Amino acid sequence: KNIVEMYPEGPQQLSELIQNADDAKATVVRFVVSMKQHGTSSLLGQKMSEWQGGALYCYNDSTFTSRDFDNLAKIGQASKLEKLSTTGRFGLGFNSVFHWTDVPSIVSGDYLVMFDPHARYVPGASDMSR
Repeated sequence: KNIVEMYPEGPQQLSELIQNADDAKATVVRFVVSMKQHGTSSLLGQKMSEWQGGALYCYNDSTFTSRDFDNLAKIGQASKLEKLSTTGRFGLGFNSVFHWTDVPSIVSGDYLVMFDPHARYVPGASDMSR
């Protein structure tokens, strides 16, 4: 099933990100909207140039674990069902951001992760739709 079809459009995507922060034991969550246009001369690939405009940033003061990264890599596959202590255990959380972008990104600890499940924009991305 298409990830976007699993979530209705609307503000609940913000709630999903807050739930993820709560599950990670974050004590601070902030949202910032930026309308800044960024340059395109130092991108990983030219196709990424259309993603250099406005952005919604979500910050929390927790850091992803290896398991968190592994779970995010399984796009569309909930992994919290067995964890009764997690707020968002029945949702797919982060996947709801695909309503806003085709290439969501995460910075956590020393890592930058860009999701491009259809391998259209990020050079070397794997097509997850196959």
